[in-house]
Parts: sequence; structure tokens; C-alpha cells
Amino acid sequence: MQCVVIRHGQVVYVGNFGPRYVDNADPAYDLPVTTDTKYRIASISKMVAAIGVMQQVERGRIELDADVSEYLGFTLRNPNFPDAAITTRMLLSHLSSLRDGDFYTFPATDSLYDYLSPEGMYYDASRWQEPIPGADASPGHYFSYQNLNYGVLATILERVTHQRFDRYMREHVLLPLGCAGSYDVRDFTQAE
Repeated sequence: MQCVVIRHGQVVYVGNFGPRYVDNADPAYDLPVTTDTKYRIASISKMVAAIGVMQQVERGRIELDADVSEYLGFTLRNPNFPDAAITTRMLLSHLSSLRDGDFYTFPATDSLYDYLSPEGMYYDASRWQEPIPGADASPGHYFSYQNLNYGVLATILERVTHQRFDRYMREHVLLPLGCAGSYDVRDFTQAE
């Protein structure tokens, strides 16, 4: 873990805590966190992906409250609430009723249709929120933090921009912000 305290625009404290590498076989090889330790940003990438989606909302290519089925090319519905459309807004705010299940990444050779459409080759109804007694668990009403929402949003972004998600994000979000980051590790040199 790292901590930086900034007061009146000046760094007044930097702290590095814990291990960055743990060698279970020989603790003598453990390495501490330093100011040069790099971290994967993990779920912070959702906020950045939301910027890309919102760019397309501003351009009129994505509507926040439209049924995302229009963008995906197949009907996306929770089988427990088949009349409730799932919208971009629901995906962005974790109200879609999708569930990660045992995994939330799929092989590049497979499509979302394969996993999220009842006619898909790998469809699994457990990826959807079930009704909850005494609660409205339908799309748009029940919050549950899920990674898969953002995989669906990335697919929508690809469909409306005709550009691979990682390339769109790098060109239209990250580089204009002066960020050398990427959603594709292959964009970095070995030293980086």
C-alpha cells in the first residue's frame, strides 16, 4: 500500500507499507513496497470505461435509457424478469441484474451472445439475479456490484464506434488525458 498526503498543493508525506512480493519458499526474498511500485488499477478502470461510454452518450450514439439489446444485436433479458429491459444506465450503475458467476471473462473466440442469450452455446441462467422475497430485485431496482456489466458496456462501445475497446479507450480517453495507460498490456514495453 502507498499513501501520499498533499496539503496546499505540496506533498507533505509519502508512506510505503507492506510487501510487493512474497516468496513463500524463502521469506528472505520478500520485497517491500517502494515509491516505484506499480499497481494494477483493477476496478478503477470501470470509472475510465464510463468516460468512454459517456463520450458516446454525448455524441448521441448511446442512449442511457435505451434497451441495450438494440446495441448488442440480441435480446438481453434476465429470465426471471423477462419484461424488464436492461439499459446502459443500469449497466453503469450495477443495477442490471447480471451476475459474474464463476467467471466474468470469456475467450475472445466467443461472443456475449454465447453466454447471455438463452440460445447461446454457454448460456447459464445463474448469471442473473433471482427474485428476492420482500425486495424488488428486477433490473433497475437492485444494486449488486458486478464486473460483467462493464464487459457488456465495452461490447456496446465497440459496436457503436466500430473500434476495438482497448484501442478506442487509448485513443479517445487515455492519451487525451495525458495518461500512458492502456487496457492492453501489449501496449507497454518490458521496462514499462
